[in-house]
Amino acid sequence: MGYLIISFRVVTTFLFLMIVSLALGKRYLGELSIFDFVVAITLGSVAGANLVNPESFDANSLLAIAGLSLIHIILSQLVLKNRKIGHLITLDPTIVIQNGVILRENLSKIRYTVDDLMSQLREKDIFDLKEVEFAILEPNGTLSALKKSQYQPLTPRDIGISTPYKGLPIPLILEGQILYKGLNVADLSYEWLIEKLTQMGYKSPEEIFLALLDTQGELYISPQKPPLIPQQIEH
Repeated sequence: MGYLIISFRVVTTFLFLMIVSLALGKRYLGELSIFDFVVAITLGSVAGANLVNPESFDANSLLAIAGLSLIHIILSQLVLKNRKIGHLITLDPTIVIQNGVILRENLSKIRYTVDDLMSQLREKDIFDLKEVEFAILEPNGTLSALKKSQYQPLTPRDIGISTPYKGLPIPLILEGQILYKGLNVADLSYEWLIEKLTQMGYKSPEEIFLALLDTQGELYISPQKPPLIPQQIEH
């Protein structure tokens, strides 16, 4: 009987947590702030205790999860509307490098070591401190770094070159199925697509795994069966 109860609770708790996660929104699914982290581990603890203890009352645990989620939603709204409340329950960004100089006092305040700083800079392909103008430790624990202007890569704008607009590609075929919504968005016809495929050597859309139309009007094709790559033959 205990196994049946646990199995039932696994299903109900999982479904309930899925609903709660969708209600909390994308912010909760991204990088966690301190506030989000506390809510996450509390929800996990309640859900875990509910699963491993068949003698506990299932409804109480689900009610606790719902209550915690409601508190999170309310406080998140308060943070958006009131900066003072936001400062109380979340951490502020901390400048750890300014004008190329490490701010030792700020590192000490947040108990952040130079090794931690160097490690996160290396993750951003920065291996030399003299390249850094500013570095800021964000509330979610990630490091944002701005390189000095002389170490930043050139852009077309810097050398006066104009570039064409590049937006999101429009999917036209997915797993052999024509996406007519994409054709409508691109103001193209079924006949145009078939003609393009024929010109590229395909007999039908079923041969295509993915077809994308970019903003330059170029059609990208990924076939269902990629061509075989000849293997090198050793003599």
